[in-house]
Amino acid sequence: MSEILEPALLEMLARIEPILISLNIDFYMVGAIARDIQLGDHLNTRKTKDVDIAIQVGDESQFLALKNALVRSGDFEAHPSEAIKLFYKSTLEIDLLPFGDIENDQREISLSDPALFVISMPGFREAYPFVTEVNLQSGQKLKVCSLEALVMLKLIAYGDKPSRTKDVADIDHIINNYFDLFQNNVYEDHFDTMDMYDTNSLDYLALVGATVIGRKIKLIANGDDELLVRITSTLKKKPTATWVALTAGIID
Repeated sequence: MSEILEPALLEMLARIEPILISLNIDFYMVGAIARDIQLGDHLNTRKTKDVDIAIQVGDESQFLALKNALVRSGDFEAHPSEAIKLFYKSTLEIDLLPFGDIENDQREISLSDPALFVISMPGFREAYPFVTEVNLQSGQKLKVCSLEALVMLKLIAYGDKPSRTKDVADIDHIINNYFDLFQNNVYEDHFDTMDMYDTNSLDYLALVGATVIGRKIKLIANGDDELLVRITSTLKKKPTATWVALTAGIID
């Protein structure tokens, strides 16, 4: 799978992983990297210079310890104003996306350096138990967000910011290719979905895939009704056949 990723990205991962391990910080890839690695030959686009890394941290001091260690390595430069952003050798833009005990009761994260920065990371904690470990041809092992959780995170992001049409495109592309990627799982664990739709429909396999994705999003949400309502409310804003099927899977 290494050929999907830019050499600079593989190099950056080799630099950052030992630092994360030394600080006992677990992490997984989200965003375009997670998408590209798992879609493989089913990609509609390739290569990105934006890197999103979800990091499990206990508090701001642990987050700052990571940032400081990365900067001290000489390979990374902190963004002058955005607390979560760094640059790797002026070639890659990296967002460190904290989740875990650092979140308050409202699921918000407050960072004070270099200036007050408040973010919320809904879904990241829920996605963590479902990460997939992949082996890159470079020999590296990498934890990536599952495609189902990635769809969930993209729906949350799109609901918060409807101008993010790239999230819609990514969701639709994952849905359209999901059956080809996971047909064994569909046959073994979700065979009933094969009888839910007209087999003559041009969207038949996409509808089946969307339903299975919806079921898995419900599992990932782990009983968080507020999160599921947030997701289904977003889905209702674009009532295409596949998004309706995705909703059906969630409420199944």
